[in-house]
Amino acid sequence: MNTIGFHGANGAYAEDAILELTSNHPSFANHSFTTEGFDTMAELLANVQRGTVRHGLIPIENSLSGTLHSVLELFAKQEPRLWVVGEYTCSESHYIMARGDIVTDLKDIVEIQSHPAILEQCQDFLDATLPEGYRAVLASNTATAAEQVASSDEFGIAALAGKRAATLHGLTILGQDSTPNNITRYWLISRHPVHQPDRHMSPKSSFALVMKNQIGALHRVCACFALRDINITKLESRPSSRNITSASPWEYTTYIDIEGAPGNEENVRRAVENLNEFTQKCIHLGSYPRYLIGNARQ
Repeated sequence: MNTIGFHGANGAYAEDAILELTSNHPSFANHSFTTEGFDTMAELLANVQRGTVRHGLIPIENSLSGTLHSVLELFAKQEPRLWVVGEYTCSESHYIMARGDIVTDLKDIVEIQSHPAILEQCQDFLDATLPEGYRAVLASNTATAAEQVASSDEFGIAALAGKRAATLHGLTILGQDSTPNNITRYWLISRHPVHQPDRHMSPKSSFALVMKNQIGALHRVCACFALRDINITKLESRPSSRNITSASPWEYTTYIDIEGAPGNEENVRRAVENLNEFTQKCIHLGSYPRYLIGNARQ
């Protein structure tokens, strides 16, 4: 079974990313894959846990709007554990689309529907493009927004989604966000970890940890990697979830991404062991290869 799940309906950005990754990267060349959409992120993660789908692909960060905290935190607290087994980054363009038999011009749009993260990424574009006073309406995902617009006879409504969603739902594209460098980072997730990611694929490792409340804790955590010449590519703190630890007010979970994998490199393994001295809890979210296609960049 080579099914990769995603949050949303056919035409969602995550499904586009799956199709692009499995069609173009040599690691997937000898296998055929199908996709399956789920109504909520929680439902997607539950189906990966149950083995209903082999993998899931989840958006974790955008170059314009930052970390998708709700997705990251939901993933980190899953029990039984899920693992990050791959990273894929791709550039995404956003399109304003509507029923061509109802809305023929951008000036006619009074309501735009899309996922909250996409509306946030494109706010400047929408403000400059749509009539003053337009309504931004939240949808569970972009493909669902396109589907809802396609099935509505209401004048003046449009969706903000990917080009394939317009094709699938018979919508007319009226505008495109041309903001450069709009890149989304996805995690490929599984029930089973990758113990030794291929070295030639520039592996990374991700952790969620709760530091001890003591002077210099952050410095000591960072030193675990710095003293061994290991690069930290991301460090971010968020209020703790009680599902991660027995949280008290103003306790934080710190998310760290590093280059390298403990299964491949002794210095990384020792650094991860060293983390336990300065943390109340440390969750290894996964060590994984980076899938690069063409000119993609992390």
